[in-house]
Amino acid sequence: MAGGILWLASYPKSGNTWIRIFLENLFRDAARPVSINELNVVGFGDAHIPLYERIGGRPIAGMDDTAIHALREPLQRFLANRPETSIVKTHNLLGEHEGRPLIHLEHSMGAIYIARNVFDVTVSLARHYNLAIEDAVEAICSPAMRTPTTGAAVFQVLGRWCDHYRSWTGIPGFEPLVLRYEDMKARPMKAFDRVVRFLKLPANPARVAKAVKFSSFEEVARQERAGGFRERVREDQVFFHSGRVGGWRQQLTPGQVTRLVEVHGEVLTELGYLDKQGRPTV
Repeated sequence: MAGGILWLASYPKSGNTWIRIFLENLFRDAARPVSINELNVVGFGDAHIPLYERIGGRPIAGMDDTAIHALREPLQRFLANRPETSIVKTHNLLGEHEGRPLIHLEHSMGAIYIARNVFDVTVSLARHYNLAIEDAVEAICSPAMRTPTTGAAVFQVLGRWCDHYRSWTGIPGFEPLVLRYEDMKARPMKAFDRVVRFLKLPANPARVAKAVKFSSFEEVARQERAGGFRERVREDQVFFHSGRVGGWRQQLTPGQVTRLVEVHGEVLTELGYLDKQGRPTV
């Protein structure tokens, strides 16, 4: 690969960071797990404040969101023109905001999209952003869903969970690799081998197996307990909380599940998260 942006795209709390840690371990091929606070292979995120300040030539504190948004194209052009491929994390949907694209496909060479069932994402979002679960349900069902600009990151436009998925997978001629978080958990070797093949890297099962082991949830959670994780939103936050599939069953009420199915049912069925009777499979 050479030049252009390869996006690692997902709704928040869907496994994006897990892919980043896997790639770090895969490319470094070190004798021990890399530090979760030294992720350089995926060295960029499209909400990363220092990038905007570099492109804009002034502190982010002096810009409103319209001025920040105007910097996305020159920022992405800068990343695309680097000699090597820029692997960039994003939670933005692939669409427009205020008449300007959030993701500029002319600077993009492809994407890996990580999907996670909306039930677990909702519970994880509530914990991550310190929301009541009912508020998280309504947020993930709202076309206006976005994160604010803070001292840690610029704003990101998410929209509804179902629309986010459709935005990344519904453009003719643009075909991201779609991974389900649940498959990454159940069959990590198979899932991460798909990433290796998508990147057109040489087959090396032993190296992939080591990277899978070094990026396991148990390992990254151990590291966070020992030394923290600098990308967490709050000091009291546990970023790698449990990673469990199906934890929503102890958290969501039947009414909240019904609401999520009403809004996102078509995509939930398409991704295999609902059976033919409309019942959750995860």
